[in-house]
Amino acid sequence: MLRPKKKITRKELKKDPVLEKISQIDSFVRTQRNLVMYISLGVVAVVVLTILIIGSKRKANTAAMGDLGLAEMSIARNDYDDAILRLENLIDKYSRTHSAGMATILLARSYLAKDDYENARINFEKYADDYDDDAMLAATAYSGLGICAEQNSDFKAAAEYFEKGAKKSPYKFQKHELLLNSVRNYLKFNDYESAEKLVNVLLQDEPEAKNKNSAELLAAQITAQKDYSLK
Repeated sequence: MLRPKKKITRKELKKDPVLEKISQIDSFVRTQRNLVMYISLGVVAVVVLTILIIGSKRKANTAAMGDLGLAEMSIARNDYDDAILRLENLIDKYSRTHSAGMATILLARSYLAKDDYENARINFEKYADDYDDDAMLAATAYSGLGICAEQNSDFKAAAEYFEKGAKKSPYKFQKHELLLNSVRNYLKFNDYESAEKLVNVLLQDEPEAKNKNSAELLAAQITAQKDYSLK
């Protein structure tokens, strides 16, 4: 004989933790309807604002790319003064965009082409500090800082900048060139240990023939200088 189903009382319902939680939420929504509405509107506002910001950044990047192209044309015809003016305006107008980061590198290289190492250093440093969102450009910035340090005969700083650039670079050809420059600078102030370590890193990384030959010559130079210093 089938037993009649037992009716669950409200008191027993409340003993079920899941049902009790649902009941609490339902009660909260009923009593705090305005608060829930404000929270929902707040979430919607954040989502809309995020979409607008992303859209604005895309538009800014698109417009900046056009200005960047004009500056690159000036560089191609060696009109560095015009390029510098265009690039500085671009950076001011489209600050914090990817294009502004690229413009900062090009601006530094334009100053480098004019042998203005101080302004070149400032802009390479600005990219390394404020942007650093592209591994290849970051490596280029550290390479530029290395060149500027060399011009000031600060070979230790130069060696370290080139080494940092090599660690950042996603491309072997760039990484190997930077390692070679770093080794040359370590040798200038007789840091044979660091020079030897980097030469070995390069040789173990299967460099192309040109860089391999340069690395082997530097390895021989390290040995010769070490032997000479011991005499």
